[in-house]
Amino acid sequence: MKILLAGQNGIIGSYLFNELKSHYHLFGIGKGAHISNNYCDLDLTDIKRVENFINQQIHFDVLIFLVGLAHDKGRNQDYPVFEKINFITLINLLESMKKLDKVPAKIIFSSTISVYGEKMDRDFYCEEDILNPNSPYAKTKILAENYLNKTFSNKSWILRFAPVYSEKFKLNITRRTTIKGKNYKVGKGENKLSLLNIKNIYYAVNQILEGKLPSGTYNIADQKIYTFNDLLNYTNIKTQITIPKIIPKTAYTLGKLLNNIFLQENSIKLLTDNIYSTTKLEKYIKLPYSLSD
Repeated sequence: MKILLAGQNGIIGSYLFNELKSHYHLFGIGKGAHISNNYCDLDLTDIKRVENFINQQIHFDVLIFLVGLAHDKGRNQDYPVFEKINFITLINLLESMKKLDKVPAKIIFSSTISVYGEKMDRDFYCEEDILNPNSPYAKTKILAENYLNKTFSNKSWILRFAPVYSEKFKLNITRRTTIKGKNYKVGKGENKLSLLNIKNIYYAVNQILEGKLPSGTYNIADQKIYTFNDLLNYTNIKTQITIPKIIPKTAYTLGKLLNNIFLQENSIKLLTDNIYSTTKLEKYIKLPYSLSD
């Protein structure tokens, strides 16, 4: 099986490449130098370079697309930049493949649970919910999802990742447990949330490659639902500041007044449960890894 992995130099891309390379014929593309015979530094926003690359390559069986701006959801004025990286890159690559009759049999696309949009009065989200994105990051991910569903629906796997963590990458945990060098929890630390062990991404992708998961859109998250106390225990933090809920509530109100997406979304995360259902996924596969792994 011949696989093209777009976005190899990212956190998820580099991990997947290392896990998959001994099992499949793998070729990676990304931005920046990388010492490998099976890699190309390619600007996917440059349609001429993309077409030239596809013209020179074999017909890949699978495309794993991990390109995107992450960890900075952006302000409204940043929308054109996010559209270019999160959407146009996908268009350029797949339209070039279509033009040259080299569309892969399987397209695996990394999306995000941010497409649902965090809401103060909701704590549970599933794939059938109406999408309500707030940030340029989420809005442009939906553009890509819609394109895939319209153009390649029968060969696309859209994976909406919960916040990802790994042994080496803990940003999505530390940002929920640490502020300005101080460890904290809001209230009793009992609010619930979904997270995603990077090992579960590899597991899900491998199940797709082996034909065990049909095409479609899936929330991808650990089976275990966590509390903020679980995160503090995981980081082995013994002492922390307890923040009264009135503080993030005030921040949320201020965010609404200022139309500040960052303040609104991060306040909601601290005040409500944010659980992303994996019931649809679990009809076919169960993700085995959690914080303890």
